[in-house]
Amino acid sequence: MEQSTLLEEGEMMIEKVRKHWMVYVEDFVMHIAASILFLIAAVYLSSQGALPFISAGDKAHTSMVLVIFVLLFWVSFFYFWTKNYLDVWYVTDKHIIAVNQKQMFEREEAFMELIKIQDVSFEKNGFIATFFGYGRLKVQTAGSEQEFIIEDVFGVESVAHRIMTLRDTVKLGKV
Repeated sequence: MEQSTLLEEGEMMIEKVRKHWMVYVEDFVMHIAASILFLIAAVYLSSQGALPFISAGDKAHTSMVLVIFVLLFWVSFFYFWTKNYLDVWYVTDKHIIAVNQKQMFEREEAFMELIKIQDVSFEKNGFIATFFGYGRLKVQTAGSEQEFIIEDVFGVESVAHRIMTLRDTVKLGKV
């Protein structure tokens, strides 16, 4: 398991905080919309003679162009899906471990001790985010020392409350 390499000895995983499934639906819809626009433009330009390699009479070239287009669509979609999926917070009994997937092969890991958490806030912007209950979660330490932000969190309100409760429990020494 990936998270076990991030935990200290004796540290216990309490919760994984991930993005809402609606993020993946939005990415898929945007990719489909862009694909449709691309295909409409390709059909229009080929009917005007601007794309001679795409024509009704040359099915081999047309098929090859469409296969390349479909491959590019799926590669692009899975690139964005992977970036979103690998953005995760691990909430343990001692820390919040934020894993931020910046690019496909570039990620950033940061640790914040629960006892140092000063404020936890969340935002739900827009009708869809409010209806489905996802939003932006922000955890901040005293001053401007450190701040963790994760976008489009599933159940953002309850996650914020659980982190605050856990922080209070740690400060009282019950964990």
